[in-house]
Amino acid sequence: MRHAIAMVIVSAGSMVVEIVAARMMAPLVGMTVFSWTAVITTVLAGLSVGHWIGGRLADCGPDQARRRVFALLVATAAITPVPILLIGPVHAVAEAAGIGWMAATVTVAATCFLAPSLLAGAVTPILTALAVAEAPTHPGAVIGRMFALGAAGAIVGTGLAGFILLQWIGSIGSLALVAGAEVIAAALYLRGLTAPIIGGCALLVILAEAGLALVVPRYCTVESRYFCLNDVDTTNWAGFPSHGLFMDGWIQSVEPTDGSTRLAINPHAFLDAWADRRHPPGADWTAFFIGGGGYSLPMRWVERWPNMVATVAEIDPAVTAFAKTIGFRRDHDRIRIHDDDARSILRRTADRYDLVFSDAYSGHTMPAHLVSVEFHRQVRAHLTEAGVYAINAHDWAQHPRFLAALVRTLEQVFPNVAVWVSSDAETRHGGRSTFAVLASNDPMDRSPISETAPGNRTWTVLDSVPGVATAVLLSDDYAPVDRLTLR
Repeated sequence: MRHAIAMVIVSAGSMVVEIVAARMMAPLVGMTVFSWTAVITTVLAGLSVGHWIGGRLADCGPDQARRRVFALLVATAAITPVPILLIGPVHAVAEAAGIGWMAATVTVAATCFLAPSLLAGAVTPILTALAVAEAPTHPGAVIGRMFALGAAGAIVGTGLAGFILLQWIGSIGSLALVAGAEVIAAALYLRGLTAPIIGGCALLVILAEAGLALVVPRYCTVESRYFCLNDVDTTNWAGFPSHGLFMDGWIQSVEPTDGSTRLAINPHAFLDAWADRRHPPGADWTAFFIGGGGYSLPMRWVERWPNMVATVAEIDPAVTAFAKTIGFRRDHDRIRIHDDDARSILRRTADRYDLVFSDAYSGHTMPAHLVSVEFHRQVRAHLTEAGVYAINAHDWAQHPRFLAALVRTLEQVFPNVAVWVSSDAETRHGGRSTFAVLASNDPMDRSPISETAPGNRTWTVLDSVPGVATAVLLSDDYAPVDRLTLR
């Protein structure tokens, strides 16, 4: 029985570590296909090497095998929480080395999470060998049962991590809980071990894990189902007294603290100036926002236009709740918030909008299902006759491959597509630029637009975007957003 219990605990713990790893890396490198691939590859590599080592260690007598299980479980418990302390410094070193975003992602994943997976992987072959030794007449049935228990444990760990642990105790608490469970599994093998020092070491591990969970500061003010949310001082970044929402490595919203209504986020400032030019005071119009962030634009617009109605698709209710702490006042009945994915909302409604603004990001990239040609067609069906579809696009000023793919895809749906760029686009954010992409059925005013935000940037339409003719056509089947946004 104890071998079965230990197998379930170790397998469940491995999956918790895998999911927590992706969550912990998100504030540093974003939550992308590449980051998930790095994590999954690291965990599988660790388990694979661990299984091979564990198989070699299993070739011994039962007493020695039990001692090895105990030692490996204590070692696994001791090393599981180490990424809490290691992940920040490792990422800082990787960034300072200038090895590139993808290499930094792999480095962080391998350095922080390979060892816990390797040690956990080494335990399971020894557990299986012990179980077979206790029922030597039915080795096939025993091996099958242990494999099934391992898979069941992985299922339990995956469900616990995603649905419960990250929601209630966060990443640090989840790793500490896994370590504690592994110590409990190790305690099952204390019988027959004569050294009380080993038991004392196990107790020290438990106390250390509990202390680590309490002492180490959380790197997320709020750790939601989707994002790591922080309230940060953005005064230096924005150029005026302010604080904002920092979400998975990206500033999503900036709110002034000096009583002004200035906008520091480039596309927000542009779209605010564009709306001023398009809609006279008292105009009756509607907008659909994909992504709420700090709700800067919806809040300003419903105050500026008394008849304006803003509908917001913000998939994470924690973002909306957090926005209230940085200035969002949800006291407007003309800001209608839906805690759901934009595609799901548009499928359920027949409403049409004068503006659809897509500002949804996961880390540094847009969700692939929100840039596909199928989604653009869905948006077009929900625009008024003169409606405009606006997209906040981030890409490199030189060779903007994602921007080119986005423009080519939009041109399959809309007869008029224009890319606006600010006067300081090539110097902001170390070479990454912000582009405001507008698409519509009707011809649009393409004359320059000047902001009222700090810096008084002027936005102009690009004559052309290089590479559009040969760019990838983004679809639900194929939208390599992460690859296209790499330098």
